[in-house]
Amino acid sequence: MKMKMISILIVAQSMNYYTMSQENNLSSDITIYVITSCSPIDWSNPSKLFKSLNICYINAALRKNYYIIGHTIVRINSPLLSKPLFIAMSGVSKTEKLELVFIKKLGLGALGATIQGHIESEASIKKGIKLYTKRGNIAFIKFLIPEKSVERVLKFVEYYQKPDVKNFFPAKMYNGALYPRYENEGSGCSAFGITLLDIANILPSDAKNWCVNLKLPMNLIGGEFNDNKKINPWLLYKTKNWYNDNGKEGIEYVNHKMYDPSIIFKWIINKRLENDSIFKPIVENEIGGLVVDKRHIIFDVNAPILLQRKDSDVFIKQYHYKIKSLNTNQSN
Repeated sequence: MKMKMISILIVAQSMNYYTMSQENNLSSDITIYVITSCSPIDWSNPSKLFKSLNICYINAALRKNYYIIGHTIVRINSPLLSKPLFIAMSGVSKTEKLELVFIKKLGLGALGATIQGHIESEASIKKGIKLYTKRGNIAFIKFLIPEKSVERVLKFVEYYQKPDVKNFFPAKMYNGALYPRYENEGSGCSAFGITLLDIANILPSDAKNWCVNLKLPMNLIGGEFNDNKKINPWLLYKTKNWYNDNGKEGIEYVNHKMYDPSIIFKWIINKRLENDSIFKPIVENEIGGLVVDKRHIIFDVNAPILLQRKDSDVFIKQYHYKIKSLNTNQSN
């Protein structure tokens, strides 16, 4: 009798798995993968940030890391696609940020500087996922979504990498201070992934905890953002505090917000241990992650995909000035 009950349970579990698999194959989903930085990044103050980032680059060189300060990748599955779409935004050069600090001496201006960006190839993305799966430094959130959400995301993806009449497209511009849902703005890797969730109307409320919010002292920002001043890296090394006074924004400090893949990774790992009723732990292709069902969300399908930015700072102003100049030069 006991063996019979065990057999019934095994069959029931198999049937349940088959039903879930069938349902998922016929539905759409968007998965956001996050990969941790080579070593922990410490955002406590400029000095600790500077030191921890240097260690990241050293470790990257020693271990031949694919991604240095972490990465965010998105996979879209849908009957609307002939095969899953893997997409990620990245900088073309892995050392350009170092050059901004040590050669051009932008100081913390490097956080808001624009470098050459591109949409990473599918082969490169899959290689990265495979590598970091072996190392245990990757996690994901899988959102089951309606096709209408996929349609919106795919429209954005097309816009983001399609050249206009002046050969401009946002995917050319890698910049951690930007948010690509704003028209003509490039992006960092994490902001790009977050934007796709935002457009699909599935961005979790906890996403506000996935980013760092800093007040960057203006005396640590150089280059085009601050009268072409040169910031000696030693000044970053010895500064123990972010700006914490009541000065004027844009004159004495710059507010800077950016999503950190390592913070999202830790959030996923902690959520897997909470027995949450919404974000449920799963393992897929040997990667631990979460799944959440958003197939029944209600939203305005006619809501604009692109938004107009209403706020600004020295990084944003300089970016828009730069792309305006590029477009003007290309049209002449």
